[in-house]
Amino acid sequence: MSSRKTRIAVAGAGHVAQVAHIPAYRANPEVELVAIADYDRVKARRIKDQFGFKESYDDFNEMLKKAEVDAVDLCTPNYLHAPMAIAALRSGRDVLCEKPMSRNAKEAQQMVDAAEKYDRILMVAMNNRFREDAQMLHKFVSAHELGDIQIIKAGWLRRATDWKDRAWFTERGKAGGGALLDLGTPLVDLSIWISGLKPAAAISCGVFGGKGKDSVEDSGCAMVRFDSGACLMLEVNWNLRDERDAVYMQIYGSKGAGILTPLQLHKSIRGVLVNVTPTLGRQKNYYKESYQAEIDHFIQCVRKQKEPATSGKDALGIMKIMDAMYQSASSGKEVSVDG
Repeated sequence: MSSRKTRIAVAGAGHVAQVAHIPAYRANPEVELVAIADYDRVKARRIKDQFGFKESYDDFNEMLKKAEVDAVDLCTPNYLHAPMAIAALRSGRDVLCEKPMSRNAKEAQQMVDAAEKYDRILMVAMNNRFREDAQMLHKFVSAHELGDIQIIKAGWLRRATDWKDRAWFTERGKAGGGALLDLGTPLVDLSIWISGLKPAAAISCGVFGGKGKDSVEDSGCAMVRFDSGACLMLEVNWNLRDERDAVYMQIYGSKGAGILTPLQLHKSIRGVLVNVTPTLGRQKNYYKESYQAEIDHFIQCVRKQKEPATSGKDALGIMKIMDAMYQSASSGKEVSVDG
């Protein structure tokens, strides 16, 4: 492994880049921030100066040609993920792509195929897998401490939001979907990773809102049934009429239960229900630290050329489930998942 720093380019100078990705790169001593690209030339220059990038571009393809970088981080709108990832992989760069991986499974497959063709790393930014509390729950479930997993309930409910600053979020052609794709994708990924349940056998789904031709849903619910008979019940909402947002995950097994957030673990021991929740130490900002751990992992994958924990292949499987959800919602029928 080279002692030279890993040279990074970031595409997209929006919220997630500024708040999560770029600060995490700056905190990693093995990283050199080389290039920032955004169609807004003024914003690109401002971010370059603010965070210490060497170069700024308003043309992504020009950046790929001119910037001397090892890897590209895509923090762009969903419709740009596939073409940008494929172009970066073709140019010989490893890629980290924000979630959702793409607008649909077809695009995701193209991205995975490109990574294999050009022998490059493709990682998808499923940062919730890098949360300490989620990893602890994953360890308990993997060790069969909760028995056979039977039911998972997961939800992400957000109060009504004005999307004027990110108008593409509500355009189906650019986003690929609404609340179900945006909020459901990371929940489905986290649920399957923690529980170990797969493959998904059948899905029933309903979505609400989004009456226009190119509009997207603002809420939805789904049930995913796995081959084992276990079920995941999912609810998402961009238009919650309540005092506060809600994010939760509840996993029920034959011997116990695990809950996020906060982390709670209970299991039956000799017929008695016991609280076995571990102490995680100091109070942490799991959101911030999950992104730091995610970025650090990506850098190590690039430097050691190893398969990432949240690979493009994993994310492709999730995109097939999301496609099946939309198919079910459109048809009003339960549908099978295309393996």
